[in-house]
Amino acid sequence: MLALDRISTDVVISALVDIMAKKRIPDLGPLEFKLLRILWKHPSLTAPQVLAQYNKQAENPLAYTTVMTLLGRMADKQVLTVNRERQPYRFTAAITRENTLRQRIRDFVNIFFEGEPLDLVARLVEDTPLSEQSVERLEEIVRQRKKKARSK
Repeated sequence: MLALDRISTDVVISALVDIMAKKRIPDLGPLEFKLLRILWKHPSLTAPQVLAQYNKQAENPLAYTTVMTLLGRMADKQVLTVNRERQPYRFTAAITRENTLRQRIRDFVNIFFEGEPLDLVARLVEDTPLSEQSVERLEEIVRQRKKKARSK
């Protein structure tokens, strides 16, 4: 019976991971993104700690109540998890930076470049000053991509 329970648990966990990977990350406002970036750098902070981190770098400091409202909304959107075991509550990012960037870039390419990433890449390469090291990194990425395509 234990083996069956373990298999069932593994199947459920696997399905949840698949669902979460495909789950759309909700729209966030600019302040919510700033707070999320803080929580990516400093996992599991209390609201006062998030406020202190934000105000340390901000031109316009926020009030504690504003940060609490934003954190609450982000938790409601399931962007953050809240540990309510004891006070003060601790907030942790529930979405990764990588998944968020991947989705936002995909959305941007779909909206502004009609789904064609090459147009975005070409624009960035043509319009952005790149160091020799950056150009070499891009060339390496292209080489790896070609190698991967050939092996399929």
